[in-house]
Amino acid sequence: MLRKKLLFPLASFAMLAPSLAIAQLSGLTIQITNALPATGSVEVTLFNSKESFMKEAYLQQVHAMDENDTFTVTFPGVEEGEYAVVVVHDENGNEKYDAGFLGIGAENLGYSNNVRPLLGRPDFDDIKVTVGPEPKEIEIQLD
Repeated sequence: MLRKKLLFPLASFAMLAPSLAIAQLSGLTIQITNALPATGSVEVTLFNSKESFMKEAYLQQVHAMDENDTFTVTFPGVEEGEYAVVVVHDENGNEKYDAGFLGIGAENLGYSNNVRPLLGRPDFDDIKVTVGPEPKEIEIQLD
């Protein structure tokens, strides 16, 4: 009988432990501005290292645009660390980034820290943001 009394609390704790771990993690909220025209979708991608930057996403969310030019995306439960954020506004909804003349984008792009590279993509170190124990909020303005 004592064994059954001990098993129930232990089993309950085992089921709650993952929830408690997520609750202790921080979060990252990205406010995207100047998302015009208000068509298509917005793709927000987090990269968690220089080695994976623009190669392998750590986390990603895609959302349909609304009638606003401002959009907010939240990644709850993000571990503390450094992240680069890349936002693509897929205006025509074809699920790819359309490059214009000379490879310069026909669709809006944005990077954390609002870095605007002249040619090519920015370096991870230039656009990284640090997420600490408290939730972090950043703003990215699209071109």
